[in-house]
Amino acid sequence: MDQRYFATLAIAILAGGAAIAQDRGASPEPAFEVASVKANLNDLAPEGVSVRPDGSARFTGFRVRTLITMAYRSERIQRFDQLLGGPSWISVDRFDIAATAGGDPGAQEGPNRLPAMLRSLLRDRFRLRIHSETRPIRAYGLVVARRDGRLGPSLRESTVDCSARAGTAAANPDADWQCGIRAAGGVIIGRAVSAAQLAGNLSGYPAVDRFVTDRTGLTGRYDFTLEYSPALMEPGDAVSTAGPSLFTALTEQLGLRLQPETVVQPVLVIDNIERPTPD
Repeated sequence: MDQRYFATLAIAILAGGAAIAQDRGASPEPAFEVASVKANLNDLAPEGVSVRPDGSARFTGFRVRTLITMAYRSERIQRFDQLLGGPSWISVDRFDIAATAGGDPGAQEGPNRLPAMLRSLLRDRFRLRIHSETRPIRAYGLVVARRDGRLGPSLRESTVDCSARAGTAAANPDADWQCGIRAAGGVIIGRAVSAAQLAGNLSGYPAVDRFVTDRTGLTGRYDFTLEYSPALMEPGDAVSTAGPSLFTALTEQLGLRLQPETVVQPVLVIDNIERPTPD
């Protein structure tokens, strides 16, 4: 699973979890009522997850590093390079997990409990023990490129009322109706997106591959279309006929740029983890 896919997946189902204490040995956190964990030997299977309203979930082909990052997102763990230590198999071996949550099958609060239940599963079945630290890491700050503050031609203040669209989005098959960010190939489209949302989204692209912090000072919400060549992975790469690099497109089309910086971020140090016994 690449960083960009993980960011999208985690935001969709795991936002809003509460921070937890550093001592993970014993916890009153909620747990799945029943969980089956089995090895998945298909190295080419994409990681996929489905979640029911009560919090029951089925994970297919998941690597353990992905599960850990999803479970601890509430502690600002968003990237795999924030996981330190641990054996190499956590980024290679895949597992299928079928987990059933207790309580009312129709309960709507279930997905909000999913990160906590996933933490309990990792402790119980994978014997995961970790502790938190903070360390300086390389990052980017998203800033306005021009001194006069003028934005690029493809970045416009949005007039979209997302609250009005939310109730009808499910009945409207047109993806352009949806608020938020979506991407395919070398095109990134945003509808009613804040600069902070854009910064967080950019951090997941292989061409960027660092934390991105919003330092634009922009307070509104914006619509944009950004077109670039995914083949260009670093600023300064050779010119491609397919289009500009993401760094160049960001400046030319949106009037923004990524400024290198160092920031202090939390990391999780893995003290112990074991392969689970299949059931």
